[in-house]
Amino acid sequence: MKNFKEMLDKDLETFFNTEEFAELKRIRCDGIDRTIPVISDSEETKDRNGIGSDHAEGIYGKFIVIRVKLSNLEKEPRQGMRFWIGNDLFKITNVLNEYNELIIDLERFDE
Repeated sequence: MKNFKEMLDKDLETFFNTEEFAELKRIRCDGIDRTIPVISDSEETKDRNGIGSDHAEGIYGKFIVIRVKLSNLEKEPRQGMRFWIGNDLFKITNVLNEYNELIIDLERFDE
């Protein structure tokens, strides 16, 4: 019988399978530049977009939440770092590590 850790590892592989939930995206952060499976958390993103509307007229905030495997980044990014998804630049507002799955909150402001 598998132990709990082995079951969690198997679940991560299922969720980050690009034929299931994840999409391959090019990410760049803190010297790391690679294409990895990324899950866009649409429910969390919806919740975030309802907050933070205190910005200047003509400036629009975009808030997204993504999930990546820690092993794909090698190290955990920190709040305040710059984070690119493709050619879109974001700032990391929060990072949560849930058993080697990083939940990263990102924001950017556009005119």
